[in-house]
Amino acid sequence: MNDQIGLKKGFEERLDIVAKNILNNEKCPIPGFVVLARRGKHTYHKAFGFSDKEKNIPMKLDSQFRCFSMTKVFASTIALILKEEGLIDLESTVGSYIPSFDKNFEVILNSPDCENDVMEIPYTSFMTGETKNLSYCKKGAKNKMLVKHCLAESAGVGYDMWTDFDLAFQQPIFGHQYGVAQALRRKNGIGYYTSNTIIGQNATLEEYCNAIAAAGYLVAEPGTFSYGLGALILGRIIEVVLEKETGKFLRFSEICNEKLFKPLRMNSAAFYLDDGDPRISKVPQLYGAVINDETQGLEVKPYSECLPKLNTLPNTVTTDQYKGFRKCDSGDTGSCMIVSDYAKFYEMLLEGGYSEDGKRILTPNSVKELTHGEFSDLDRNSKLAQAFGLTGETASFNYGWAIEKKTSTTPHCNQWSGYANNHGRLYIEDDAYILIFPQFMASTPAGFPIGDPVIKEPLVKAFLSEWI
Repeated sequence: MNDQIGLKKGFEERLDIVAKNILNNEKCPIPGFVVLARRGKHTYHKAFGFSDKEKNIPMKLDSQFRCFSMTKVFASTIALILKEEGLIDLESTVGSYIPSFDKNFEVILNSPDCENDVMEIPYTSFMTGETKNLSYCKKGAKNKMLVKHCLAESAGVGYDMWTDFDLAFQQPIFGHQYGVAQALRRKNGIGYYTSNTIIGQNATLEEYCNAIAAAGYLVAEPGTFSYGLGALILGRIIEVVLEKETGKFLRFSEICNEKLFKPLRMNSAAFYLDDGDPRISKVPQLYGAVINDETQGLEVKPYSECLPKLNTLPNTVTTDQYKGFRKCDSGDTGSCMIVSDYAKFYEMLLEGGYSEDGKRILTPNSVKELTHGEFSDLDRNSKLAQAFGLTGETASFNYGWAIEKKTSTTPHCNQWSGYANNHGRLYIEDDAYILIFPQFMASTPAGFPIGDPVIKEPLVKAFLSEWI
């Protein structure tokens, strides 16, 4: 820790005002969240609002948050640990580790990009409940899926929800290939292939990955930013590698515990919680937003009430960590923990790869690679990359999170968010970070535009303005 830097005098009161304005936002009041920010010797750590507003349960510092896609960087970190040990080659094909992926995949194209052989498939949107025929064609993939593609979310196995947003907003933002690929995968009978039950599958990582391979469909050429299940596949690669090395099978969740959570004393961290676990009572309600038909304003509701109830596409995301099958240890969205435990991962990186008790977790080279490395030979010009601002000019997605490059006005930053608008930013060159953890789902049509302008941007901007 650098004692020469910190935050301006009176920072706590000013950050309190910003946080309370988020709770009382006129357009969309956010029920509750926890903020943990540090720069140098100064720390800001507070809980605001409600964990469950309907039950009048206040948000607390020990609330057990779903991390969702902020899990991805853990999978990449473990991959780097295994790379250090000579057990994983990031340039190798996925098929060299998972035999079912040693095959020729087909890439789904949107109908405007098809020259002939246009087909249709019915696709049901979990956001709207409506079923629409999507037009598409197929072509053989030219590239092999590589391990690095899984870290950089460029494996071609994207989330279905990108098509759901297109259908909900009736705009061609991301493309229909995401929904088509999932609809085709659903035909194989294993898994629901919906963003509302990623870790709720009745399948192990091995079974789920093999089902993805058996279907054989990708939304883009491997090497193209196509954000989705890359880290889930990476988690299975990690399972395979360690079983081969040690002769003992460990689930990906157990590997995370052994390689990261225990050494860093992230004591609350888990993927699934057993029946009766006291942490279950500390998991906040998930919220979202819908448009009120009478006022046309936004109405905040529990997430389960924001989406249509579909028997064919169950919405289990609210309870997946502590109910149901608890089998699919997804490296892309599975972890949960209190915010101060997540911060210990950032602290390890700020300490050059060491835990608080001096144990080496990562080498300096791997810390540098994780926080500054950019993969070469990737296509960063997909509609999805452009929408996220990750085309490589000022920012790109690599090791389970994004790099924002230092400019004359902004610091170097590693950042990413989760499904529930939880957000983290690590400023490794400036001994600083901020973690913002609401549980407000982006995957509600009225909630999608809310996360950045209402929750993340005000707190990040205020935090940076307090630096000295």
